[in-house]
Amino acid sequence: MSLRLSPDITALVLAGGNSSRMGSNKLIMKISGMRIIDHVISKMSHIYPTYVAGKDNLPHYINDNRFISDILPISTPLIGLYSGLRAINSDALFLISGDMPFARKDLILFLKSRLSEEVAAVVPFYKKPQTTFAFYRRSCLQAVSEAIKNERFSLKGVLKEIKVKYVYEQEMRLFDHNLISFFNINTKEQLEAGEKLFSTIDC
Repeated sequence: MSLRLSPDITALVLAGGNSSRMGSNKLIMKISGMRIIDHVISKMSHIYPTYVAGKDNLPHYINDNRFISDILPISTPLIGLYSGLRAINSDALFLISGDMPFARKDLILFLKSRLSEEVAAVVPFYKKPQTTFAFYRRSCLQAVSEAIKNERFSLKGVLKEIKVKYVYEQEMRLFDHNLISFFNINTKEQLEAGEKLFSTIDC
């Protein structure tokens, strides 16, 4: 029987993307009166101690003592995870993209309940592995370091090197019926859809 943990958790909000499809920095665009990333930070701060990881020119997102500079100037979630694992002493990180303002607390806590000593990560599987809405234990650090050393910068690739607990759609819908947690904002059309969504749901 799997031994369940109650690890010390830290949330890490990723702010290192290029916003290429939006054409400008999407994270500071406003939705429902707040910057997109501020929605994410606010929600996560009510669950776990929260940090932001990104490039050196982005500490204005959050107080400097809560900002973690990416160790390498490469825009990939793997670098954000590596920088966070190196900087934070928590047993595990909840990694979340800064463009996911509809994250649901109940779903996050459900995923946390699947952490155990037997796995290195808990990753939702909705259409594909949702690697930037997932828990990673400190035991991932060696595999992440090796991937970076060998210039393999895919977080999905690292999942092949560690033991992962995947959580699937049927279970997750019990905690987020429409799975809006996985709605992220990459385009102006998605920004408009997100604004409408905020007006129809309890966020």
